[in-house]
Amino acid sequence: MGNVLSLAIVAVAIFAAYALKKFYDRPYIVNFALAAMLLLIVVRTVMLQPITGLGYAAIVICTVAGIFQIVLGIKSYKSAQQVQA
Repeated sequence: MGNVLSLAIVAVAIFAAYALKKFYDRPYIVNFALAAMLLLIVVRTVMLQPITGLGYAAIVICTVAGIFQIVLGIKSYKSAQQVQA
């Protein structure tokens, strides 16, 4: 399971890097890709045993950053929909 999560993190990171170039006009795609990557990092860190202080810091920071990315993605999506309307 750990290897699958690690590969998923790498795959999402590659997609996020690709999305930065390809979907420049739709930033919400990049925001959601980054949020997915951060949440996968949180899940992978939780699976570590024992979790050290650095692990807890990574969990907290990545969770907060993931929430911010989701909020930014929703705002970007809503503003893109208003422009099209």
